[in-house]
Amino acid sequence: MDYWQKFDDDFRELFTNRLRENEDFGVELWSAMANVDWHHESDSNNTDIGRSFRAAGSLIASMLCHGDYIDWYCSGPDGIVSEFIANEMASKGWHYEVTVEPILTPEAFNQI
Repeated sequence: MDYWQKFDDDFRELFTNRLRENEDFGVELWSAMANVDWHHESDSNNTDIGRSFRAAGSLIASMLCHGDYIDWYCSGPDGIVSEFIANEMASKGWHYEVTVEPILTPEAFNQI
């Protein structure tokens, strides 16, 4: 199975409608992909499925069918997965780990 494709498919299925209803949700999505590795419970190799800052922005722009990665690049604190996103992804068999110490904590991001 191609877990990279499965991640994209599941992410789009779970979050596209909500994103299109409220584009501000894109910040939460970006934060849940940047510096985060996702793993699927059925993957015996425990493949790290992660997105660079740019790739996270590109996925969000493609879900909206407009804009570009730069519209979402560093739009929120990196490495922060909300409880909502974690629970929705878990419903599809995904769990996550933050791969590096976030560059911007939520507190620091809010001071910018």
